[in-house]
Amino acid sequence: MSASVANGLREAYLKAVYRVPGCAFTLRETPSGLELFGGRAFAVITAYNPRSEKMSDAENRERHAALEAVVRARGFSYAPSCSTSPAGTWREEGLVVFDATLAEALELGRQFDQHAVLYGQGGRVTLAWCEDGGLERFYPHPSRHEHEEVAHGRERAE
Repeated sequence: MSASVANGLREAYLKAVYRVPGCAFTLRETPSGLELFGGRAFAVITAYNPRSEKMSDAENRERHAALEAVVRARGFSYAPSCSTSPAGTWREEGLVVFDATLAEALELGRQFDQHAVLYGQGGRVTLAWCEDGGLERFYPHPSRHEHEEVAHGRERAE
């Protein structure tokens, strides 16, 4: 991946709005005091648009169902998430996977051909790059879109 493509992807991840049950947040370099999920470890993972290649709605739904099946089979608790560009022109449904390790989150991201996943605990969120395992640490900040709920916002444990 070229440096300009990598920088563009990084910028997209940093500008994105991450909607999870109970809040919507963005990533920043300064503390906000926002603690997500009561300090519980979590990962935000999608199967949509592998390697940032736009797929059809039907293909994305199939990939999402496959991700949900894998997460359920591994025994993780999870809930729906949705990540968007600030203007809403790019939207990806995903899952918040609870109590996975960083290695497990990266494995899921790689399995579904993603550039990166978010991994967090408490007041810190890591942008974890699937290709090389690179980690960038940030703080979650409430989004001005925080009032928008994720559909079906209940945690599932199978």
